[in-house]
Amino acid sequence: MAFQQIFEIQQKMTVNNRRIVGQQVTRAGYMTTAQYLTAVPWQFTVVPHNFLYYPKVRNIIQGIDNLDRQLPETIIFNSSLLSWFTAYQGDLNLSDAQALTLASVPAANSQTITVGNLPSVASTAAVFRAGDFLQLGSYSYKVTADVLRGSGSTVSVNLNRPVIGTVTTGTLTAVANNCTFTVVAEQCPTYTLNPMTNGAFVEWSGPFVFREYVTG
Repeated sequence: MAFQQIFEIQQKMTVNNRRIVGQQVTRAGYMTTAQYLTAVPWQFTVVPHNFLYYPKVRNIIQGIDNLDRQLPETIIFNSSLLSWFTAYQGDLNLSDAQALTLASVPAANSQTITVGNLPSVASTAAVFRAGDFLQLGSYSYKVTADVLRGSGSTVSVNLNRPVIGTVTTGTLTAVANNCTFTVVAEQCPTYTLNPMTNGAFVEWSGPFVFREYVTG
């Protein structure tokens, strides 16, 4: 779990999950915009801490060398250092949120899903808040708007990107801190060793850039 450790010991992290949007300005000054339909892969730029003590982290460095820019690793944000990123913000008990189901198979490239197995709570309770995470199959998504319980047996949930691949009905793969992201290092920095007593401090040549490994 070498890449996981880089996330854990990060100095800062830049997240990019924006859609690809084209803009055009006419001669008259009018602007038109269009979204290009893509998988909208997650990209994480992670600045690792310098001054790690090499004798303590050389196993992590070897793991990074093994993966390099070729092999993927699955990242999860469920530790005490990272859980803030995917923490559930809705009003349900976490066990109820984890028991939610995909009630029907969405249409191809749909950004809306139907969620069922709703608990008996107030109609004004939030099943999801904007920015909450859920996972379908191998891929994680963000909820784009608050979803209230209402009085029906299902609710519609809008996602930040089209559903990738073929998904099946049943319990959601994951919610909140159980969501995972499979990534490949798009940029994998080298390191310099600065000698000190009985070892050396690690200094990285730059940030790690991880891109979601989308296979469809």
